[in-house]
Formats: sequence, structure tokens, C-alpha cells
Amino acid sequence: ATPFVWTAVADGAGVTYLGTGNDGKVFKVDAAGGGSLFLDTAELEVHALAIAPGGGLYVGTSPDGRVYKVDAAGAATPYFDPEEKYIWALATGAAGELYVAAGDPKGRVYQVTPAGTATPLFTTAATHVVAMTFDRERRLIVGTESPGRVFRIDGAGRPFLLLDTNLQEV
Repeated sequence: ATPFVWTAVADGAGVTYLGTGNDGKVFKVDAAGGGSLFLDTAELEVHALAIAPGGGLYVGTSPDGRVYKVDAAGAATPYFDPEEKYIWALATGAAGELYVAAGDPKGRVYQVTPAGTATPLFTTAATHVVAMTFDRERRLIVGTESPGRVFRIDGAGRPFLLLDTNLQEV
């Protein structure tokens, strides 16, 4: 049995993918509720998923901090391997770029082009960037851990602090 479901993403066509641990698997659940193994990684945890352009899937793993690009048939290829140990969140941009929220030793967000070229977009003093989404205007919103803060990141990577909590994690 799989003890943890860490993340889920829907493809918009009735399929939901579930990222799990402690055996690093991705399950595919169809519109009727039928489930099947979609991907068995060599990693321990799948903490992040995002739909890739063209029907594929991005899979972010921990504790070795890797991102895989998986085609519709479930064939995975390494896509991005940052120095950070944890991939906590993934988000696909309007132009097909991938945003990768990572952590340990530093909280960082990378922007990865469709061709696989990665650029650090935002680095924080926090240990981890643990959550990520877009607002209505397609600006990136990120949540951090140690300390728990929420930032809005513009296209040039400039942060604007939206919320500074007394919590450890947002």
C-alpha cells in the first residue's frame, strides 16, 4: 500500500494524477475513478506534479531534488536537476515554461524553458519554497518555510512581500 499522497493534478480532460511516497510512484485516475500505476520513479517521494504542454506531465521528486518530464505513455526522462534537495511545487507558465519551487539549502524558484534551460528566478533566505501558484493576472505567488511568508514574484524575479506570518510554513 502507498502510505502518502503528496500532490494531485488534473489534466482538464478527466484524468487526475497522484504523486505519492514513500516509494515515489505516480498513479493515474480516470474520470470513472479507475486507478493505475502511471510511473514508478527511483526516488522516495513525489511532492510535485504539473501538466506539461502537449499532454505530458512534470514530476518533481525528493529528497534528491529532480524533475522528470513524462510523456503521455508514462516514459520519463530527466528534465532538471538543481542543487536543492527538495522539489516542493511545480507550475506551468502560459508560454510553456516550468516554474520549480525548491528547498534545502536555500529556498529557490527556477524558471525552466521548454528546451530545458534553467535560470534561478527567485532566491529567498527561507529554507524552502513550499507552495506556488499563479494569481488572476498570471503573476507567480510563492509560500515559504522557515519563515512562513507569501511573496508575489514579477517577471523579472523581483519579490513583493504579501504576507509575513508568525507561522513556520505557508
